[in-house]
Amino acid sequence: MRIARIVGLVLAMAWGGLPAANAQQQDAAGVVSRVQGAALAVKNAVPRILAAGDPVGIGDVLSTGVDSRLEIVLADDTVFTLGAEASFVVVDYTFGRGGENNRVLRVLEGAFLVATGATGQQDQFVVETTVATIGIRGTTFWGGPLDGEFQIMVVDGVGIIVSNAGGQVTLGPGNGTRIPAGGGAPTDPAVWADEKVARAQATVAFAP
Repeated sequence: MRIARIVGLVLAMAWGGLPAANAQQQDAAGVVSRVQGAALAVKNAVPRILAAGDPVGIGDVLSTGVDSRLEIVLADDTVFTLGAEASFVVVDYTFGRGGENNRVLRVLEGAFLVATGATGQQDQFVVETTVATIGIRGTTFWGGPLDGEFQIMVVDGVGIIVSNAGGQVTLGPGNGTRIPAGGGAPTDPAVWADEKVARAQATVAFAP
């Protein structure tokens, strides 16, 4: 059932204008560094099971199973971690090719953690979600469902900009925001209690 749903998402995004993936290795965006449980990639309606060392390409839709985790190191050393029952797609990651740095990840569902690499200290890239767009530079941040809402929190670094049709906020280290149900504007930045930070981080933590 989950594979069928992911295939449907792939087709829908293809119809919506997602950049077509070249069959050649030039479309590689990164590599799988760790897997806990089950993780799957779908491209051109063909699923494949992921393991450490497998390449991740532009246009790949990646998904995790129950109690699973997936960690990917991207071409600019950014580390992207996906929690259980989550999925995302590499829309574009042409970092360093022909002088262009086009980096866009789209989270379709679930919790995730992004830690930008050294090159990300200067160049901003974007993580899109179903409820907001997040502009990142030199930052580690968490995002995902928590306490019945989609929430975002900066762990450390420079900060991020969270925006949607309703408004925009800038988050610094230790600050978080909520996206109200129905797609309202991001709430004003607020410092998260240690207990809330721990619950968020547990959604993407690998088992010891």
